[in-house]
Amino acid sequence: MKTTSYELLVNAAGQLIQQHAFDHLPDEKLSRMYSCFRCIGESENNEEIAGAESDLLSLFGEANLYVETATPQSIQQWHTAMSYFGLMATQSAAVSAEGE
Repeated sequence: MKTTSYELLVNAAGQLIQQHAFDHLPDEKLSRMYSCFRCIGESENNEEIAGAESDLLSLFGEANLYVETATPQSIQQWHTAMSYFGLMATQSAAVSAEGE
């Protein structure tokens, strides 16, 4: 069974990938990110899914929200996904303050 956290992470990461927020990451990290997506999407083992979500969340924290193509909607999705896990990244506060 897939969780709400899965949906939040994948949707937010997908938006930010399309908006080039992860272009600065080395190929190894991008490969890990896509492996996490596959594991979450294909695995039936809740422990494997939880591990992939955790790894994805750590990579997700490296998103460059200052990229010109990031939209307010994608930043809000990112903020929601991070908040779901009880994380409040300083980058989201800085971006929100710049947008006002």
